[in-house]
Amino acid sequence: MALINLKSLFVFLMIVILSTKGFSNEKPKSQTWENNVKQLLYDQDVKLENGSNFMSLETPYRALDAAMVPIKIKFLKDQTENDYIKSITIVVDENPSPVVGKFLFSTKVGNATFSTRIRVDKYTYVRVIAEKNNGERFMISNYVKAAGGCSAPSLADMDAVMARIGKMKMKFIETSNEKNSLNKARFLISHPNYSGLQFNQLTRAEIPAHFINYVKVEQDGEMIFEATPDISLSEDPSFTFNYRNTGGAIKVTVEDSEGQSFTEEFSSEQKFTQH
Repeated sequence: MALINLKSLFVFLMIVILSTKGFSNEKPKSQTWENNVKQLLYDQDVKLENGSNFMSLETPYRALDAAMVPIKIKFLKDQTENDYIKSITIVVDENPSPVVGKFLFSTKVGNATFSTRIRVDKYTYVRVIAEKNNGERFMISNYVKAAGGCSAPSLADMDAVMARIGKMKMKFIETSNEKNSLNKARFLISHPNYSGLQFNQLTRAEIPAHFINYVKVEQDGEMIFEATPDISLSEDPSFTFNYRNTGGAIKVTVEDSEGQSFTEEFSSEQKFTQH
């Protein structure tokens, strides 16, 4: 009799464990997107198709640092004159400012695969809307568990942060001397990208918003990509991108919300340069 009861208890516990496991993996409904964010970006008649057949979104399911969450958008097809990705818009549904930024691409980018780092304020869907040159829009999304990224203070001293503001680095990851070869580079700029939701750890005073709101990367007078980001971009913004190499220097222009402007040129023939 005791054996039967033990078996029954075992079966019951297994059912509870399995049902709990299934419940914990279930993603919540994207109500914020459907009820609020979508209508801020698009009219009701705008169609957003599923883009998972030609692009993918890589994000951590549980982020190690909510203030610097890596995100990569990968496209399976290269850009062509007749069929290319015109822009991507990155959205974090539950952030105070949901739109991380809009990123414009030309055919010179070669392949619109793109990486950056974002802030995540609470458990949320992160989504990417890609617009093609014919006006069609496609969307993909991931659920990310992270919290506090928009109000998290910088770990660095404020004076030190402001002293190095605007300093840039460019790392050439994949290079070729052949004309129009598909190259890859990573650009980083030192900038606190204050969200306006952070506090000075010494004075406890609110730190005013001060963030990068414009980025342009070009080569030989041709735009590779152009961006208009907002406060949801991480501190020390970083961008990994492709480009069809035409031999000239990579020119980067950055502006921020305080009217400061920073410009540097990097020789594409070197593996690594720093200014």
